Amino acid sequence: MPIRQVIELVASEFPSVTQSKLRLLETHGIVCPARCANNGYRAYSLADVERIRYALRQQRDSYLPLAKIGQNLALLDCGEEPVPLEPTARMVVSDGEVAVPKTKRVTVRQIMDYTSVSSETLEKMVVAKLIAPDLSGRFSVRAVAVVRAVMQLEAVGIEPRNLRSAKSAANSAVDLIDKVVGPARAKNTAVSKDRARQDAHDLATILASLIEALTMQGVEEIS
Repeated sequence: MPIRQVIELVASEFPSVTQSKLRLLETHGIVCPARCANNGYRAYSLADVERIRYALRQQRDSYLPLAKIGQNLALLDCGEEPVPLEPTARMVVSDGEVAVPKTKRVTVRQIMDYTSVSSETLEKMVVAKLIAPDLSGRFSVRAVAVVRAVMQLEAVGIEPRNLRSAKSAANSAVDLIDKVVGPARAKNTAVSKDRARQDAHDLATILASLIEALTMQGVEEIS
């Protein structure tokens, strides 16, 4: 079957899957579709579709890198069972979603519990300066959201070191916000500080929306 039909078959479970994503899976050896003799187009089998579903589920549910997914598939091809992952994200709320810490600072152990991130991947994020510990070794609670996002990107082949530009963009946004709210914060009164804090949060939301819109605009231009 052609690649567009594969996308239609998996779209109900994975609505965001694209041709580029399927080609990425092929590049990593997850699937090896045949080629049509007359036009050279990819021709996927039902077995290929099941391998694609397996890979996408492993990325979505377990944040496994494609290399590990490929190893698991190789074991399955040989009739062996992959070693199950030890669950580490133990803190959940009643609806099954991983909880958000209620403290302002979190430890490495807490980040690992909330996100299931490995110590190796977490170290990569620190080296890339995506997250940074304070003098006591604790992180901002926002680091939990950063780690979750970076893990999702790493699952599709984007390494933490390749995200330094995103951190630079965030730093530039913070500088802009600081210039706007700095005068109010400098008044050093409770009211002015509260107003500066609220304005900073509002501006951060607006700038995040702008970056999202600009990114989607760029994606549409190349797709």
